[in-house]
Amino acid sequence: MPEFKWRPIEDLPEELYSYSDPDLHVLEEEWQEVRDKTPKETLDRIIDEIKREWAIETGKIEGLYTLSKGITKTLIQYGISAKLIPHDSTNIGANRLTEILNDQQEVIEGLMDYVAQSKPLTLTYIRQMHQVFTRHQDTTEGMTEEGKLVDIPMIKGAWKKWPNNPLQTDETIHEYCPPEQVPNEMEHLLELHQKHVTENVSPEVEAAFLHHRFTQIHPFQDGNGRVARALASLVLLQARYFPFVVRDEERAEYIDALEEADQGNLSALIKYLCEKQKDLLYLAVKKSQEESVSEDIKFVGSELEKFINDLEFRKRLVKKADSIINTWRNSAEELIKLYGNEIRRKKITESSLIDNYTSRNKLVKTDRTALGSVEHPIGKISEGTFFIQLPLVKGKILLYLMPSEISDKEIILQAKLQYQNGRNISSLEISSNTDFRFADLQFRNWFQNEFGSLVEKWVNKRT
Repeated sequence: MPEFKWRPIEDLPEELYSYSDPDLHVLEEEWQEVRDKTPKETLDRIIDEIKREWAIETGKIEGLYTLSKGITKTLIQYGISAKLIPHDSTNIGANRLTEILNDQQEVIEGLMDYVAQSKPLTLTYIRQMHQVFTRHQDTTEGMTEEGKLVDIPMIKGAWKKWPNNPLQTDETIHEYCPPEQVPNEMEHLLELHQKHVTENVSPEVEAAFLHHRFTQIHPFQDGNGRVARALASLVLLQARYFPFVVRDEERAEYIDALEEADQGNLSALIKYLCEKQKDLLYLAVKKSQEESVSEDIKFVGSELEKFINDLEFRKRLVKKADSIINTWRNSAEELIKLYGNEIRRKKITESSLIDNYTSRNKLVKTDRTALGSVEHPIGKISEGTFFIQLPLVKGKILLYLMPSEISDKEIILQAKLQYQNGRNISSLEISSNTDFRFADLQFRNWFQNEFGSLVEKWVNKRT
């Protein structure tokens, strides 16, 4: 690891003022298009999961705690709760871990609010952010003049009072800004940032610049990495991107990009940051589409369930209707036989009604669907509409037995007595929901009243 000597922060190289990653912006446009069509509930769920991942990973990568991958995924999906954290999945205990995660969650929520209010970045806000980050962190590591590591009190929301230069693995020192230079350097950083905003430096470049120059200053005793990622996230959120999420397993690549930036090559960090944004944008678009399909399937499933239930209900009505029609037909044949036998017994005529009537099924010619509803096609109402032809008086009397008017909730069954020329003599209507036995009794009473009176007139006329 190369030794790093502190020097005052520098502005962006000239060529980076106009740099923009074309692929990133294409993905961002795709996301905005999908985002605008995504239901709010789905959009909130996607963004909430990204915020929770940011809150969890920003502390993991600093070594504040350990947390297994499985429980990390669970907390991202279901929310931060001590009840979801088994004792063996972390090194600091579920309750303490939850306190820290909630602090980090508060920071990302605060960033969202800050962006929504369109406020410019200030030193006061940076210090407030640090205070929230370290709310449940009372100490940090410090180094004595003799090079010994000791715990020292955490100064929350205030610039550092002692050097915080880390000893690297090769025994070299990485020098950060001396405590006495921090106020001036931070003022200068914000001046440069505001200049970049005015000159429309692309968000990916500015996020990398602000992140790296802040880490060069390292203005707080501890928590600088978390604040640096928060500042990069702020810039990205202002441009309608996602927070800068760096996962623990990506730490080596992240550190390499920062070290290259220390050597004057900020492009490596810009590229790294762009790749992380592309991943999130791609996953967000994909998840939104999957959620959309899921919602569509859920809706279709719900509608299909309604359709099936409605279809079953209608099929039952049709079945009951057929049952009643068949009962009526049988009763009509039986009653006509009785009338015929009675006429024969009285020897009123050589022939009987029973010898001259026919009964058959007549197929429905029209393609009537779903009991009148085109959304629920179940074929024809019935296999047949029954009628009986009766030679009576001076022409044939036709007894029709058929489903008639159709409504959403029921089938109305109709029996009609009419002359062959179509003049209606009498009608009976009844709901297919009626018990078939009661429906049959009603039919018999009606038939005997109406047809019986015709027979009686005919008999009286003949006698």
